[in-house]
Amino acid sequence: MASLSKLLFVVGLCFLTFVWGVVATTKQVFPYRYVQHVLTGIDAWKKMEKTRLPQHVIGPAPDASGPSPVRALATSGSDDLILMTGGFFERQDICPSFGCMAAIMDRSGKVLHSWQADPAILFATEKFADFTGQPDPLNMNVQGVDIDGDGNLIVVFQGRNIFPYQVGIAKFGWDGGLLWQRMDNSHHWPTVGPDGRIYVPISRIARDETHVAGTSEPLDCKGGAVFEEGVQILAPDGTELHRFWMADAVLASDMQGLAYSVRTDCDPYHVNGITLLTPVAAQKLPGTQAGDLVVSLRSSSSLVVMDAETGEIKHVTVGPMVAQHSPHVLPDGSFAVFDNLGSHDTPGGSRVLRLDPVTGRSETIFPIAENAAGWGLNSNAQGQISFSDDGTRMLVASTLEGLVYEVEVATGRALWEYRSISDMRPYLEMTGQSPGTDRFFRLQTQGARFVRAADYERFAARG
Repeated sequence: MASLSKLLFVVGLCFLTFVWGVVATTKQVFPYRYVQHVLTGIDAWKKMEKTRLPQHVIGPAPDASGPSPVRALATSGSDDLILMTGGFFERQDICPSFGCMAAIMDRSGKVLHSWQADPAILFATEKFADFTGQPDPLNMNVQGVDIDGDGNLIVVFQGRNIFPYQVGIAKFGWDGGLLWQRMDNSHHWPTVGPDGRIYVPISRIARDETHVAGTSEPLDCKGGAVFEEGVQILAPDGTELHRFWMADAVLASDMQGLAYSVRTDCDPYHVNGITLLTPVAAQKLPGTQAGDLVVSLRSSSSLVVMDAETGEIKHVTVGPMVAQHSPHVLPDGSFAVFDNLGSHDTPGGSRVLRLDPVTGRSETIFPIAENAAGWGLNSNAQGQISFSDDGTRMLVASTLEGLVYEVEVATGRALWEYRSISDMRPYLEMTGQSPGTDRFFRLQTQGARFVRAADYERFAARG
């Protein structure tokens, strides 16, 4: 009887524990939050990457005979050069010490100028007081770059095996010297305006949020840590001029729908690109003005036009794009994006999409049916586009494929192709790893943009 009583007691205790677990889960009461933190921690631990290769390495390129091959497909008729985003320990044949963070090249693949920096100095341990995980300099990567009118390079850094992954931003002179650095959770790609101002997505962590954008809808974020995304505007010297948080802008502008029905309540906005509204585009959109911000929100697959001084949301564009990146305003006032997941009729599932923000009409400009044979885009995350000054040509970086195309916008014809391939043996030897039989590796391409030949000559002359 004593044994039976103990058994019944244990069974009853297990039953009560189960019942309380159900109640805690459905009502989100004690110890729900603690259990979720533990589960989230276990999940994060499982995702810690064991590899010691740089983050953007896709895999071996056994058929490669050299780094970063290019292929001319048609004459572009332009002498524009190309600023190619790189990374730490990439192309050490050009930047032997630390790899090329970025490089300016011609269409033959010849590198004319490059930037490199020591990640151990940029990311000393004491700079990561507000981060958790493994803030190893080798876990840092170049996410996006832009160049200003004086030839200075603006670089955004992200990391792996750290939380949060959004690290910060820095500016380097033409000679490679560090001008300033901010560990401010900047992320994705920076955009430099004509006056030298820098526009960049930022992030912060919010805890114990309970509802979606001030509505009555309960927030479903199991880890309890919500990425609150925003827009930061910096002066050329790195001084913060404005900082707008999307959560505040949405409530102030009565746009709560932007935060509803997103992929995850833990990341309800996910700002991933910013550009500036042009005078032509502003004339078409009532209530806007040139210099307003065009901001890409991946989570809601939308583009929002925001006042650059107040953060007010003035216009929202939604439509066929899904989880898009890299917004641009074309000379005719239309918008263009790298549409990661919205294509249902092109090879690969990704495309470059042009949208009319007034009518909502859209068209695929690459790849298109007339020139689709053999061409496709397949990058379900990231991806970047940029355009020549006259809007007739564009560079398309299909990040997860490690490819960059130069494309004629009117026809969708590919003019030039670049494959991101690097000799990784110096890195493997530096980190004490056996190179094995693999020498060349394919890497992701984080972006490319045109640089006028005259501007390059001016930068180079100033030294």
